Amino acid sequence: MKDQIEQVLQDARRLRADGRAGEAETAYLDARRLARAAKEEAALAHALRHLSDLARERGAAGEAWANASEAAQLYRGRGDRLGLANAVRLQALSAASEEEARTCWQEARGLYAELGVAAGVAECDARLRGEGEAMAAGVAV
Repeated sequence: MKDQIEQVLQDARRLRADGRAGEAETAYLDARRLARAAKEEAALAHALRHLSDLARERGAAGEAWANASEAAQLYRGRGDRLGLANAVRLQALSAASEEEARTCWQEARGLYAELGVAAGVAECDARLRGEGEAMAAGVAV
């Protein structure tokens, strides 16, 4: 089952890279279903994080927040600090309020700083200064 999940995730990444967001989202949904059934938390968190990003890109902020929040919870439980930072970043991008977003940006910044991820720290600093729109959307780490 783990190999099947990895193959579906690989297919989803390829589809997204090819600009086929709808098909990529379907593949990530399949990966989420398979990973949940197999209790593969790392793969589940990965699929959720990408589903969050895709939902945000199509304007579904509530769905994006829910996926990012579940991913963050899984990463916290696993002790995966980089995965957690990336999930919290997605929470910030889909937050319902400025206060909620600020709290998430601060947490993500602390995690990125702790991990030495300069691009992540720079994006968080810019967002916290209110320069988010000026930055290229999605400084991926």
